[in-house]
Amino acid sequence: MARHLNKISTWSSGSGPYRGNRLALVLGLVALVLALALPLPAPAAVPTPAPTSSPGKILEDLHYQVDVWIWHDAVNARVLFREVAPGRYRAEIDGRSQGLLSLITGGWRGRLTTEMEYTQGGLKPLVYKEISYKKGKKRVMEFRFNYAAKKVELWKQDGDGPMAKHWEADLTGPMYDPLTFFYNRRIRGQSLGEKGGENLKFQGIPYPKADPITLRVGDKTSEGRKIMIEMGSRIYKDERSVVYAYLDNDGVPTKAWTQVGKFGNVDITLLPGGKRLNKAEVTKAPQQIRAGGN
Repeated sequence: MARHLNKISTWSSGSGPYRGNRLALVLGLVALVLALALPLPAPAAVPTPAPTSSPGKILEDLHYQVDVWIWHDAVNARVLFREVAPGRYRAEIDGRSQGLLSLITGGWRGRLTTEMEYTQGGLKPLVYKEISYKKGKKRVMEFRFNYAAKKVELWKQDGDGPMAKHWEADLTGPMYDPLTFFYNRRIRGQSLGEKGGENLKFQGIPYPKADPITLRVGDKTSEGRKIMIEMGSRIYKDERSVVYAYLDNDGVPTKAWTQVGKFGNVDITLLPGGKRLNKAEVTKAPQQIRAGGN
């Protein structure tokens, strides 16, 4: 019991990396579990308009329950995929702490979003954001994909302050955020194969340092295809996170579990109901655009 109280005190303290960062990592792990895709060929650079912020039409709506250590249903996560204009989409993951965990983390909530467009048979990321709120204070990390300049840039915002550029890297080869990876694989009909044993690697956004993400594919079971993901941790500099999950026939994770640092287990479960994506609603977009231009 003393050890449990010490861990609760660590979560509720206002120092170091524990001020909501662990919950941000939980939401990031949800996104990485979704990002089960093979590396995609980099599309040719084409000029694109600025992403829109219109809510748009919901094409997919999934709900996940997240249990953190001793807290059942500690975080509620929702995955949305919207059409904001013909050929333009936004994927979102929203997470919100609940119950006692909400009280001791200052009402933490977070959101990951990607603005993207459908071009050359796949989705291309334009702007990827990580947004968190704790005690009413907003923090934003925004990655901007500049295809004309072949650069990816990180812009940050704390509270009501201005967005400021903090980092940039060359945009070469297939560099995608987790949400774009997830929806590209499903829309393109890519699968993990019929047999297990494959070890696949792809590169996400190389921040704070380049770090390949490894996907190990297991056998099909009665619960679905079992997989394992290994990647670096943004919070624990010299550690790597390992996530296990089951995928259904649509490539949607139904269960996932991991351990966050030395704190405890995190279990993620897909809830019944929701709305599944019909990929034809995305792949028909170019025909709609051409028809509208005639």
